[in-house]
Amino acid sequence: MTTILTIKYKMILLLMLLVASSVHADNCSYIYDGLHYTRSSILTIKGLPTNLAYNPNNKDLHFTLIDLETLQNDEVQTKMDQYILRNGEPIKIDNVKGQAAAVDVKDNKVYIASDDGIGVLNASDKVQFASLKDEDIVQLYKPFNSDDLYAVTFPDNEVYVVNIKENEKKKVEYVPCAFIIAVDGEENIFYECDSKYVKVLLNGFQESIEYVGIAKNSARAIAVDESNRVILAANDGLYWLKTDNLIPRKLMNLDFVPSGIAFNGDEIYLAE
Repeated sequence: MTTILTIKYKMILLLMLLVASSVHADNCSYIYDGLHYTRSSILTIKGLPTNLAYNPNNKDLHFTLIDLETLQNDEVQTKMDQYILRNGEPIKIDNVKGQAAAVDVKDNKVYIASDDGIGVLNASDKVQFASLKDEDIVQLYKPFNSDDLYAVTFPDNEVYVVNIKENEKKKVEYVPCAFIIAVDGEENIFYECDSKYVKVLLNGFQESIEYVGIAKNSARAIAVDESNRVILAANDGLYWLKTDNLIPRKLMNLDFVPSGIAFNGDEIYLAE
């Protein structure tokens, strides 16, 4: 069993201190960027949840559920399903083999990446085809303040900017591949490729910069919070990836290996 967690910042100072002093001994208290957080479980589900995406318009949490048996078997294709966590209940999107989701907050749309192109989720929680039919899309990312939709294709994990209306894609130059990806408000692209190290391609530049101090092959997920901070979930904790410093700032230690991360104001959603 794996769990999706929500970690909430206690806004009342007295409650924050009481929580920190009373639960610190049993390792249930976390400090994020100097603030005390408490951990509570919101879903336990069989499989590995990843690719978390939160929709603030309706409070849905989207995630991909990977079947662990197929993940560990090199002779079969890994089985993945797309889910919505709504009002504490997981809802499976059953008309597509979903592999990732991206939320367009401004236009209130949810894009679903599948092995047969990009779709849009309708009011009945069904996916309707939108773009790149027959393409195998394994990752999607929708920046907050941009109309661009970033897509990663299988098998080479190349990155493209997709124009949904024109059904066109344009390869992102100077990013050779991406297994996890995020784009901040300045259109800087953060990713992890087959080198197993985290890099950033600054907007307007041709060569990526590699972050130092993060162990090889320890990056698990990247998200951008509401303050436009790029947060990396790694094996040992959460890091702030800045564009003006190659040494990430560690914001939180974790006692588990995360598989996904998403933000909603003062809430942090983590999967393990």
